[in-house]
Amino acid sequence: MKNKIVSALLIAIVFTLAVIPSSQVQAKVQDFSDVNIELTLPDDTIVLTKNTPDTDKGWVSAGIADIKSEKDNMSKMGVKAVFYDPKTKSLIRFLQKQSSQTSKIFNLSLLSEKEKTDFFNSLLAAKDENTKTAIEEYPQKEAVFFRYSLEVNKDNSNMTELVYGTIVNGYTFSFDIYQNTKSAPIDETFMKTLVDGTHFTKFLDKAEVEKEVKNSIIRALVEFAVFIVLIVIWIIYRKRKNKKQKLLKDVKGAALSKFYAAKKVREEQNMKEDILFTNRTKYTEQIIKDFCYYNRFLKRIVTWVIMAVLSLVVLVLLSQSKVGLLGCIIAIILIFIFVYYQGVSVEKVVERTVKSYDKSKGMEAVYTFYEDYFTISGIQYISAFPYLQITEMKQYKDLIYIYLGPDKAFYLKKDGFDKGSEDFIKFMDTAIKAN
Repeated sequence: MKNKIVSALLIAIVFTLAVIPSSQVQAKVQDFSDVNIELTLPDDTIVLTKNTPDTDKGWVSAGIADIKSEKDNMSKMGVKAVFYDPKTKSLIRFLQKQSSQTSKIFNLSLLSEKEKTDFFNSLLAAKDENTKTAIEEYPQKEAVFFRYSLEVNKDNSNMTELVYGTIVNGYTFSFDIYQNTKSAPIDETFMKTLVDGTHFTKFLDKAEVEKEVKNSIIRALVEFAVFIVLIVIWIIYRKRKNKKQKLLKDVKGAALSKFYAAKKVREEQNMKEDILFTNRTKYTEQIIKDFCYYNRFLKRIVTWVIMAVLSLVVLVLLSQSKVGLLGCIIAIILIFIFVYYQGVSVEKVVERTVKSYDKSKGMEAVYTFYEDYFTISGIQYISAFPYLQITEMKQYKDLIYIYLGPDKAFYLKKDGFDKGSEDFIKFMDTAIKAN
């Protein structure tokens, strides 16, 4: 007897285990975490979104031939997903919209009966002989929904639209179905399944949301004001800098005229000038490349550090914004392209600079330094440059760069001096400061 009871219990357990899983797999959950909604759907429901590939067979099963047009309408109408039920052949669109009215109501369930009635009446279309509208409340376990129907009969054609919707967290969420014929009433089975399976994972507080919106507006206005102030400061700075540069240019122009006049007098009088330093530097492609990379990157190291910090700030802001990881990836790609372009452009500058020298005349530059100017020969015709034309002097590796502008410089090897480079550097520091 006991064996029969045990056997019966085992059979019952096996049967239960076989039946329960099959009943549980009849539903699936579609998560819309960005709007705090989860939908419980029949297991065989076909779900289509803007991210669904055009090659997905679901489009064909749902009877949607023009996929591009459907996706365009999704973006325009605020359709988050399209659901198709193979059993009832129902095609339903799930929409999310926001307006000043939805923001004001915020949560339909919190309205009084009079407020709900006034809202429902506002949704009813103007009555005419071709249009029929009706609206009624549809109770759902978590929120108050409304059932809205619209029927248009015109020119021997009939169009019926059925909407189940609600307002939660300041947005309208609705399920929409269309029918172009009146051969049979709309089967609402699948529609009610979707509505009843709607679960709101979070109900927001209207006061908190309004406060956050207000703070966001204030932040945006402050950021805009700061941006305007920075532009004004930059404009004032540029004007003052341009004015200062013009004044400096005029002063240097007068000083250059005075220098060339004095030099001409010395030449006419055959006055011999003392040579203070002489340098011989053989120009090579590597020396030119070292200068170009130094001038583009190391000389501007502070600018690059600031840009790196700003890029990091942008990446952090993007990671916390709606664009998230995708925005960060795009930003990183753009930063990589920018840095890569800088390297490519330097290589092109090196190539152009090497080509600018006439190797047939030799690649050794001879620098001769006098009291108030220096000359260069070898790689070009003898040219004289007064010290007041020098904008700055930099040192890198075993080279000294004498700048005549932001990107133009002469390269002198430290071991190319006849009297040692230390005395030359002290002399040039004094000469540049004096001018």
